[in-house]
Amino acid sequence: MAEIDLVQQIAQLNMELCQHLDQELAPYGVNSSNYFYVMKIQVHPGIVQSEFTALVNVNPSTITRAVNHLVKLGLVVKKAHPKDRRATQLYLTDLGAAKAAGITQVVDGFNNYLIGLDDHVYAAIATLRQAVAKRS
Repeated sequence: MAEIDLVQQIAQLNMELCQHLDQELAPYGVNSSNYFYVMKIQVHPGIVQSEFTALVNVNPSTITRAVNHLVKLGLVVKKAHPKDRRATQLYLTDLGAAKAAGITQVVDGFNNYLIGLDDHVYAAIATLRQAVAKRS
């Protein structure tokens, strides 16, 4: 058995990152598990809900729940696709667009803080994530 449980350390890091983001994002009505939907819709207005799977690599039912929650909060609106009635396009509401700027500022600031800790942090995390993905 390894002296250092790296899996546990990563799980704890994830928990601490999520707690920090949850606290910082609370004024915008989002959290660490759904803020990125707002950011992606801001960059890709009119994205079809089914296209989110490839964009964020999340299970479609999870996407549906998250998007429905953002709709209830008044941040996102669903519109029927003009050419495909089965498809739903997603747009930020005026409220969602206003909050997206603050969300982006929080996330960018936290990313810059983490990257600033050590020049090699991002590269090490990306390498580790890719290695684990290959093993799966």
